[in-house]
Amino acid sequence: MKNNFMLTLILTLLPLATSITMQAKGDNSGETGAVEFTCAVWEHLPYPELFYRQGSEHLPLVLSEGQRSKVFPLKKAESLELFTRKDKAAAAGTSNVTLEYELIGTAPLLKGVKRMLYLIESKKDAKGLPLQILGIDDSLEKFPAGSFRFINQTQDLLRIEFGGTICELPPGAMELMLPEIPDAGGFLPAIIKNAEGRNLLENRLLAQRLGRELVIIKPPAEGRTELVMKFLSDVIPVSPPPVKKPDSRK
Repeated sequence: MKNNFMLTLILTLLPLATSITMQAKGDNSGETGAVEFTCAVWEHLPYPELFYRQGSEHLPLVLSEGQRSKVFPLKKAESLELFTRKDKAAAAGTSNVTLEYELIGTAPLLKGVKRMLYLIESKKDAKGLPLQILGIDDSLEKFPAGSFRFINQTQDLLRIEFGGTICELPPGAMELMLPEIPDAGGFLPAIIKNAEGRNLLENRLLAQRLGRELVIIKPPAEGRTELVMKFLSDVIPVSPPPVKKPDSRK
């Protein structure tokens, strides 16, 4: 009798447990696309104001040249969309001026990534939207403290010698390098060569165990011959050690 009762109870509760599990999965699926992101620009953008779309709202996006922006939330979206704001002319016979948002750049979210970094610049040509946006995985798993990320934005294969290692970087590619860093940090030599082994650029990069550095290699500026390096630094905050409570028995 006892076994029959337990079997009946299990069969009764099983559909309820299945329903709760499916409901929980449905709730989680609503959070798809929920990320945090930061942005960076190196040159002045020709827009007095920038906004990004969060649902039906257009929220301000404040950028400083050569620095990471603050962290912004983006929920239930498949891409980052940037806008500028324009005043729309009032209709004849009215004095009201309405606001209009114009899409000027967009970049997709990376599947499964919860922290993004977007590099924004004006396009050199007039094709498509005026802003070019590169989105990369900014999580600590992919971009940890003490690491350097090199991005090749030239049209040539580059060979990078840095931190005791050598890597070949095709055009448009990105490579993570983890040099040995002294406890106090220090400057490490970086040498950029072409595919034939000729030196194109030499520099010394500041390395810190709690820092991470994005290094973008660009073509020479107009009228120049040497490559251009752009840097984006970030310091990983350290959580303070837990406070020990005094022993009341003393």
